[in-house]
Amino acid sequence: MEGRKPARVRCVINGHVNFQCAVRPKGGGGFYINVATALRQEGKLVLGQKLHATVRRDDSEYGRDMPEELQELLGQDKEAKRLFENAKPVNQRAMIHYIASAKSIQVRIDRAIMMTDRLKNGRIS
Repeated sequence: MEGRKPARVRCVINGHVNFQCAVRPKGGGGFYINVATALRQEGKLVLGQKLHATVRRDDSEYGRDMPEELQELLGQDKEAKRLFENAKPVNQRAMIHYIASAKSIQVRIDRAIMMTDRLKNGRIS
C-alpha cells in the first residue's frame, strides 16, 4: 500500500458500530483504522478491549455516503456539481461528512447550500 492512497472501507465493530474510513499503513507491514471518539463512545469501546470487527471494501463513489440534501442540490446546480466533481477527494469527503453529521434536515440543507457557495467562491478546491 506504500505510495498509494489509503483504501476506503466500511467497518462494523461488535455488530453495531458502523462507519466508513480508510485503512492506513502503520509501518512494518501493518495497518490501522482510526475510530473517532464519538464512535468509541457509541460502542462503549475502551482501550485494551477485545472486539470483533468486520471490514469490507467501500464501493461508494466518494468514500462516504452522499447525503440526499447535497445530492439534490448538486442535481440542480450544474456549476456546483462540476466544482464538486473536480474537488480533491479529501475535500469531497469532508463536505459530505460535515453535511451528513447534522441531525436535522434543515441544518443539512443549510450546510449543503453553504458548502456549494464556498465551492463557487473558490474557498474549497
